[in-house]
Amino acid sequence: MSEMRRVCVTGAGGFIASWLVKLLLSKGYKVHGTIRDPSIEDNSHLMKLDKATENLQLFIADLFDYNAIKVAISGCEGVFYLASPPIIFTGISNP
Repeated sequence: MSEMRRVCVTGAGGFIASWLVKLLLSKGYKVHGTIRDPSIEDNSHLMKLDKATENLQLFIADLFDYNAIKVAISGCEGVFYLASPPIIFTGISNP
């Protein structure tokens, strides 16, 4: 049997990304999902998805950390970029 296709979904804990992860798992993909920080975000819903225990691997990755992203996308044939870095508006009088 051939090896399953592997893709990465950045921001996997987000609303849209969670649905994409669910779809990819249902289509038989292995999914690498990036999350910002498991201690401040509730990403437990991801591991409750069908086939997640076998085919979903979560990576803690800051989008500004090249090495963390490199590890998460290693071995993947595609990347779905749904994450967004935090936007800081302090000091801006008229955003």
